[in-house]
Amino acid sequence: MLAAVRLAGLPWFSPRYGLDLRSVAAFRAGLGILLLTDLFWRSLDIRAFYTDEGIVPRERLVGAWGSSLNYSFHTWGGDTTSQAILFSVAAVFALMLLVGYRSRLAAFMSWVFLFSLHGRNYLVLQGGDDMLRVMLFWSIFLPLGARFSIDSVLAPYHSERTAPASERPAVPRRVFSLGSVVIVLQLLAVYVVTAYLKSGPAWHSQGSAIHLALHHHTFVTRFGRLFAQLPTPVLQGMTWSIWWLELLGPLLFLVPWRTAYFRMAQVLFFWGFHFGLYMCMELGPFPWVAIVCWIVILPSWFWDGLVPQLVRAAGARRALAWLSHHASLVVARQHAWLNVPWSNGLGIGRPATFVLAFLAVYTGYGTVFAAFHRGGVSGKRFEPLVAVRLYANWGMFAPNPPNASGWFVTVARQVNGNEVDVWNDGAPVSWFQPELPSTTYKRERWRKFSDNILNPGHSVVRPYFLGWLCTEWNEQHHDGTAIEKIDLYHMMQVARWPDKGYLPLQKNLLQHYECKKTEAPARSARR
Repeated sequence: MLAAVRLAGLPWFSPRYGLDLRSVAAFRAGLGILLLTDLFWRSLDIRAFYTDEGIVPRERLVGAWGSSLNYSFHTWGGDTTSQAILFSVAAVFALMLLVGYRSRLAAFMSWVFLFSLHGRNYLVLQGGDDMLRVMLFWSIFLPLGARFSIDSVLAPYHSERTAPASERPAVPRRVFSLGSVVIVLQLLAVYVVTAYLKSGPAWHSQGSAIHLALHHHTFVTRFGRLFAQLPTPVLQGMTWSIWWLELLGPLLFLVPWRTAYFRMAQVLFFWGFHFGLYMCMELGPFPWVAIVCWIVILPSWFWDGLVPQLVRAAGARRALAWLSHHASLVVARQHAWLNVPWSNGLGIGRPATFVLAFLAVYTGYGTVFAAFHRGGVSGKRFEPLVAVRLYANWGMFAPNPPNASGWFVTVARQVNGNEVDVWNDGAPVSWFQPELPSTTYKRERWRKFSDNILNPGHSVVRPYFLGWLCTEWNEQHHDGTAIEKIDLYHMMQVARWPDKGYLPLQKNLLQHYECKKTEAPARSARR
């Protein structure tokens, strides 16, 4: 059975293409941190995005906006309490994943809850969510708990009851298995496919992609705005360099000699790329998800050579040894009730192997199909792939980055006759450009939601968005300061090329909404 999933019988491949178990463990901990952070930020808008009082009530999601393939058990309850319970349970599994307790179960259940959460409100999802969900699924088939985990501390206590010391399986240095191959191929495919989909002139003949991205009001940071002032030939060169990095950079993993150096260079290239994105653009969790995903391929040299040198340079060797020793003692004292059946994680069983192989081939087929069809899949043959959400459109800024962007202005008329901008915290209405438009979004989920409702296909959501703004404002403001009606405007500019700056500002009315006068007083009376 072990041979069905473990390819350690191929000694030439394992040291070259196997994953160091310490890298797998660090990847596992990173996933746990990402999940906990994601739950925290989403919880700040739990009522707006995940309840029937908010922007996406269940009857609209299930009955009109959603797809029958978009299943979510987060629709079982429409109030804040039910969602808070689901968020809390998901946080428990994410914490288990972080510390490596029942690691495979924690990874599976974390994926189940993330799968459901994404199905509850697709309007706030972005590329980082897709990458996290897909990589979390494939991680289920890795030995996540083999190192740096509660599972690894408890392993001997289970082994001594099941086999004598001489017969206990040793934990190897690396894992080279079907699971390790699949998760690496998934990571590499994200970049190769997105490069292939970036077929427009902005990435090729013009080289204007970075220029356009750094002129996008929704995303650009202060640093990105300064970066955009670099000479046009410099930005063109960086555009072409990034495209080649995405296309050929993944292939560095396949180099069969001096793999430690090529692998380390590959990780550093992509870490640098994504940290640069973080500095220049407001992309939410995406850069950090990508950085964590690249941890999984860190070579053994990183742990055997670089990390010890850094620890010695920081003078932290004794502190880390003390912390590791005492943490192991604490876990060991509780082994009787923690009592985790141990496996070295290399064997997942024959049925699971067949499932993994089938899903890997099916997902690979869908990925290749999407690459040749503008990033999308369609038809009955791909419905199961969409239903389990192993499909994602990796066409980020493809085929070209948009050249038009802007910011929102709401004109809300109060009972006393005044007009305020409730989107911008009740500030006076202004048609001038904010100092930095990307800061007008409260959080990343609002940024993505707002970007989605600009799409005419999502125009039906706009009245619910304005209804939420009415409700939220009127719950805190009464008498003359309550609002009666609201207009939503999008202030749009088109980026110049090859010159810097923008074409003249355009003012577009997206939606008018009459607030329901009975909502806020009824709510206040119940308090």
